[in-house]
This record gives sequence, structure tokens and C-alpha cells, in this order.
Amino acid sequence: MEPLASTLHPQPDENGNPLLIEAPSAPSDAAAWLDPDASATYSATHGGALPAALNDVAFTSEKFEGKAVKAAMMRLAKFREPPLPVTQKRFTSGLVVAEPDGRFWVVHPSNRYAGADATFPKGRLDAGLTLVVNAMKETWEESGLIAEPVCWLCDIDRTKTVTRYYMARRTGGTPKNVGWESQAVSLVPAEALLEFLNRPNDRKILPFLAHWRAAAQRG
Repeated sequence: MEPLASTLHPQPDENGNPLLIEAPSAPSDAAAWLDPDASATYSATHGGALPAALNDVAFTSEKFEGKAVKAAMMRLAKFREPPLPVTQKRFTSGLVVAEPDGRFWVVHPSNRYAGADATFPKGRLDAGLTLVVNAMKETWEESGLIAEPVCWLCDIDRTKTVTRYYMARRTGGTPKNVGWESQAVSLVPAEALLEFLNRPNDRKILPFLAHWRAAAQRG
């Protein structure tokens, strides 16, 4: 398959300027979304055939902002998680969103930002938010998905930051609403995550995820 031609992202960047995607991601066919052994991709620039629902959860056009953020702050005010590590580094947060079929959502940063082919959605802590709600906001902005955190997963020490990750389940949203920071959104079987996550700091998450999967299987 020949590489796709450069084209503009449907969403402007943070400054309101057009964003040229130099090597757009190709979308998957419809069947891949319903095959738990397949990786499936929705392309911000070239779309793709999404099912109406996946694992009995519909894809919806809802947003995570305004009242939805305030409601999450109240709902998750007493979310159980370990104390933050003592550090002078700033904190960021993100979600690892799991599907019941054993696959996980990743995003493809626009133009491979920071050298990442794919990563779990995350971002710096916004003023007034807790880390867990911030992770929900970043996930919606970078993937278009609405996801509910279910537990703390791990803290990953990076050069300038510490990123706190939470496990989460998708409750709504759609990759069709992916923001400018991502050029594509993929759903990936656990066994294929190593192929998608090319950066060492992202791969550090995988042992924690394997532990979570083993515990979930034990019930």
C-alpha cells in the first residue's frame, strides 16, 4: 500500500492554525473493530468505518468539558489511589483504557510528536483539576473517548515529569472527535502493544498492565 499524501488535520492546533499531517495514518476496515485478535485504527484525516457500538458500548458524540468535568470532580473526589511520590518534577496523568475483549486504546501523536509512533493518552496537570480527572480530560482530547477510571495503575518516572496512569473503561465518546494532538486512534490486542509503543517510557507501563490483566483474570 502506497503512503497516504500529506493533508490537513480536521482540527486546528492549539493556536488555531491549520495542522499539516505529513504522513497520515491509514484507517482499518470495519471487520477489524469487531475482531478481538486484530488491531483497528481510525484516522483523523482519512476516517474509517466505525461500528455503532463496540462491546455493547455505543460510540457517541458527547464531550468531556464544562459540566461533565465538574461532575467528574465530584464523583471522583474520594478516588482511592496511593500517595504521590516525593519529587521536584511536575506531574502529568493519563489513562490506559481497556475493552472487555482484551484490547487497549492508544493514540498516534500528530507527526510522531516526541518521536512516538503511539502512546497511551496523557498530559500535564491543568489548574483546578485532580490528576484522575485530568487524565480523563487528556484522554478525551487526544482520542475522542470518554472513559471512567477504575483504579490506579502506576507512576512512571520520566526525565522532567512523573506520569500517573489509571486503568479505565470506555463509557462513550468516539474517535471521530479526536483532537489535533493525535492523527489516529487505535485499538490494540495486549500482545501487540509492544509493536505499537516504541518509546522506552511507554513500554515501562507494560509490566504493570500485565499484572493488572493477571489480577483481572483471577477475578
